[in-house]
Amino acid sequence: MIKTKRYIFLTLLIFLTTFNPELPLLKLGFFIIKTVNVSGSKNTDIEKLKKQFNFLVNTSILSVDHKKMNEVVLQNEWIHFVNVNKKFPSTINVVVVEHEPFVFWKKGNNNLIITKEFTLIEKFNLNNFSNQTQARGNFDIEDLKKLYKALNSNNFDLSNITSFEFINSERWDLSLKGNKKIMLGRHDYNQQINNLNKVLLQSKDEKFTYIDLRLKNKIFVK
Repeated sequence: MIKTKRYIFLTLLIFLTTFNPELPLLKLGFFIIKTVNVSGSKNTDIEKLKKQFNFLVNTSILSVDHKKMNEVVLQNEWIHFVNVNKKFPSTINVVVVEHEPFVFWKKGNNNLIITKEFTLIEKFNLNNFSNQTQARGNFDIEDLKKLYKALNSNNFDLSNITSFEFINSERWDLSLKGNKKIMLGRHDYNQQINNLNKVLLQSKDEKFTYIDLRLKNKIFVK
């Protein structure tokens, strides 16, 4: 009796671990993807993406191949990630979330977009970014990232900045709307931006050409 129970248990275990419930459904034509909708793309060729995600057609909606999905994402530098929504019984909606551009960077002979996730985009339509905030100079992208974090953490209005210029490895010049310039030293960006916000608040009704924060514990306004 014990041997019989053990045999039944082992048979049931093998059945549960090897049986694929999708197979009968697939053979009957149930839950097969027939339609793939792609949306959300602004800077990536939507027709190209539709072709790339076409591998989903005639596969099971119950087990989407995420490895292949990730391969498509990696092939398109603008894509940050995708959301996949299943609409049973046979439709997949792929919603593309792209990287958000931060600055347009002319580095030597190369035109690049630095995103807010600090990835580099090389392929883009230059006409679409003619009004993008500019970045100039031969800087380390990690240094710009530190400055960006300091601006963000101190709630500085990024839309007020028209350009970032890295000068002689010694300072950053931020050009603001209204022909104003901010000069920052290569030290404690967080403290400098905090001080900058205080100065801007105090002088909001006054006209000035530049604010110089390059020297520690000193601020010059002209």
